[in-house]
Amino acid sequence: MLWVREEEEQGDLVIGGGCRVGDRCIIPVVRVLAVHLGEGIMVSLSPVALLFSEGEVEYMALLPGAPSDTREIISTLYDDIERERERSLGFDHHS
Repeated sequence: MLWVREEEEQGDLVIGGGCRVGDRCIIPVVRVLAVHLGEGIMVSLSPVALLFSEGEVEYMALLPGAPSDTREIISTLYDDIERERERSLGFDHHS
């Protein structure tokens, strides 16, 4: 028997590791779905959006299959997005 841990089968959205391409920062948003199989677990990672930042310009591209509430959920992850953007651009405020 399979058990899905999340309240909804859509899974949780998390901010992935960003990368820098020139002056642009690209940050993936990933849906994580964990399925418990007895003593084991299977984790599925599905990209749902890409966040782009170039100077003061920021935009988001939703990928096919993204949940309809993706934009709203991403707006609640601002601190994680900002932290990843700074890390990707080489800023480190913790040292």
